[in-house]
Amino acid sequence: MNLNGLNEQSYTELEDYWMRVFLNVVQDQDKENWVILYYNTSFSNGQKVMDMNPIFSAKSKLSHKSIRLIQETDHEEDDVHYWLDTNGKNELVIICSLSQQHVRKVKEIIKRWIYE
Repeated sequence: MNLNGLNEQSYTELEDYWMRVFLNVVQDQDKENWVILYYNTSFSNGQKVMDMNPIFSAKSKLSHKSIRLIQETDHEEDDVHYWLDTNGKNELVIICSLSQQHVRKVKEIIKRWIYE
């Protein structure tokens, strides 16, 4: 178990959930243009880092935009925080806890970022 109380199976299910959220936003013709799970989130022995930073990442092969989603389990503020990291990157960083309200908001943020 890690600090967030998740075992590896539960953590993998969470990663898969956020991937499905992302794929739901990306239009069918665009899915092949993304490197999904862009950041390596495993140790050299293959074990998952499981710190939720990032819980999901992707990078466009065409626009070179990237997305890093960080999930917090003890997020006190009931909001989604996001910003663009332009320090040598073109990356949208999103921090949120898991709730249906946050998932809807994250989808809108990603959609605007990808298709603007």
